[in-house]
Amino acid sequence: MIAFAIITIIVASTLAYVALNPRPEEQFFANWILGSEGMAEHYYPNDDPNIGLREEVRWTLGVYNHMGSLQYVVLRVKLLNSTMHSPNDALGQPSPAPLVLEFARVLVNNETWSIPFVWEILNSTVTGGHVTITSLSINQTSLTGQFASAVSGYNFRFIFELWSYDTNTNDLTFSWRTDGEVRSVWTQIWFNATQTQP
Repeated sequence: MIAFAIITIIVASTLAYVALNPRPEEQFFANWILGSEGMAEHYYPNDDPNIGLREEVRWTLGVYNHMGSLQYVVLRVKLLNSTMHSPNDALGQPSPAPLVLEFARVLVNNETWSIPFVWEILNSTVTGGHVTITSLSINQTSLTGQFASAVSGYNFRFIFELWSYDTNTNDLTFSWRTDGEVRSVWTQIWFNATQTQP
């Protein structure tokens, strides 16, 4: 009888401790890309990743805040080829590729942000077998420069890096710490720019 009472007290104490001290929720951000119909499909016109000049491509970018607090976030857009460095997850380092465009917003905890991303290649040049994208339109904003170059126009990619404001450093940061680990969030999507005429 005493053993039963001791076991009952131990079980009740354990249950009370767990109820009063729940395991902290994991803190994280998420981002994603959806196709033209708002689903994880139909990313390219006619499902063909070979994008011609002035061929409109429609995506929806998504960002989710589960950090447990209000967050100022910036989604940075970069254009790379297959040989340029991607972000480094292990070190929490962004891609060194130049910034093309960024979107910014304050998100409350558990808020999802949908960003229309409608783009087209306005101009490209061909030199020595390399196609260089020199002009883009993103959400009706024209952008010019030497964005990226790829052999025969194959294997370009947009990278979308999620940055957030760190109150400790008073600056934007590409990574954060949770459960003693460095975390970062980014996504990418590939395409070809093999056609020089619309």
